[in-house]
Amino acid sequence: MDLVKLLKTMVDEGPVSGEALAARAGVSRAAVWKGIEQLRAEGLGIDGKGGYRVVDPAGWGPSTLSWRTGRPVLHVPRCESTNDLARAAVQPAGSPQPVVVADHQTQGRGRLGRQWDASPGESLLFSVVLRPDVPPAGAPRCLLLWAAAMAEALDLHLKWPNDLVTADGRKVAGILAELETRAEPFGQGHRLQHIVLGVGVNVRQTAFPDLPNAASLAMLGRDTSDRAALLGRLIRAIDATRPHESLDLWRARARTLGRRVRVGDIEGVATDVRDDGALLVDGQPILAGDVEMVGGLPGEGT
Repeated sequence: MDLVKLLKTMVDEGPVSGEALAARAGVSRAAVWKGIEQLRAEGLGIDGKGGYRVVDPAGWGPSTLSWRTGRPVLHVPRCESTNDLARAAVQPAGSPQPVVVADHQTQGRGRLGRQWDASPGESLLFSVVLRPDVPPAGAPRCLLLWAAAMAEALDLHLKWPNDLVTADGRKVAGILAELETRAEPFGQGHRLQHIVLGVGVNVRQTAFPDLPNAASLAMLGRDTSDRAALLGRLIRAIDATRPHESLDLWRARARTLGRRVRVGDIEGVATDVRDDGALLVDGQPILAGDVEMVGGLPGEGT
């Protein structure tokens, strides 16, 4: 039976009798009981007295994650890379696109070929397939919009182009976007097929002895008891974003703007972002690179 529908019914309408749940799903009461036990195995607290109802929604498993995100979910305890699994699970246009969630990944990738390391069960490690209706050149702008939406959902700040950071600049989350394009006929360029957006969020860690510039939601005093709810908040924020929205939310959350920065050989004040996502440093557009803060805002220390 559909465990996500079963869970949603108990959350929205509970307590609901086993008989009513069986009739609604067109299955036996034994099948309902088996489904309830599967949901309990994901860590959900379900009370059966006087009908079934969810008393503790902080579960972690494919049904819980799909209920929280509103998308089909592939949940694996361990993998090399959630982006690789998501790319293999892409559905045709018009079909619901998957979210891939892992408890641990052994070859998680960051920007510029770096590796993203995370202890099992302490982070959110996921990839989501997105199909924005933009040309390939519009992808960097989409990345800024998605980053801004997630920063707003978690009340964090942004470092160009794709880091979610604390007010004092410690990294809490990173984003990696990988594009799939298709050549158009008659030499008309390329069309964006989809984007696999990989995200890693530090959630429950309490220290980073080898990474002094990192932080977690737990270290910020946030409630981390329900990682599935956090994931659902992020996916819904991403899904509510439209590719042609203003970048004003990114600007409002940005820690980069107004500061003196260095990107490669270029140093100056980061004044704004262009509509295509390029960072403007003393008026010069930067399309890619690592931003190093070399100065603060006026009246602020570095």
